[in-house]
Amino acid sequence: MRLLQILVFATIFALAYSWVLVWILERREKVYGQGALSFSDAFLAGSVSLLFVYISNILVLAMWPGKAASFNVLLVTALAGFCLYKESAYKLEAKKIEHRRRAEIRLLQIYIAKDPANAAYFGRLCRLYEKLGDKKQALEAARMVATLEPTERNRCRVKELQEDL
Repeated sequence: MRLLQILVFATIFALAYSWVLVWILERREKVYGQGALSFSDAFLAGSVSLLFVYISNILVLAMWPGKAASFNVLLVTALAGFCLYKESAYKLEAKKIEHRRRAEIRLLQIYIAKDPANAAYFGRLCRLYEKLGDKKQALEAARMVATLEPTERNRCRVKELQEDL
């Protein structure tokens, strides 16, 4: 009976631990939009952590039952530290990306002052403003694109942005 309890606890703990690890790694794409985590990378990280936590939990629970709680607290603390590290790294990267986008906007505004009839500049400006979340500025740039280059695609883009406001 004791062995069955050890196996059930080790299995549940290892699955939860691996799920949280993969969730942390996937936040880069889902929350911060900083590139995709491939399935093979997520699967490898989840599998390795699952095996390590499962086997180590069985060994610790079987050999040193009094130390098992401390060992699991250590594992959870390590996972929380990893979570905090990755979250701060993602936030720092997000700030860098935002800074680069704002610098590109300033550069585009200089180029637009020199060549105000270039629809490509306004198109890029529209996409940058939209990525930064400034829908009004994006709509204004999209209207300029539609004025300079009156195509159906540009008119649809203006309509999409108007609906988002």
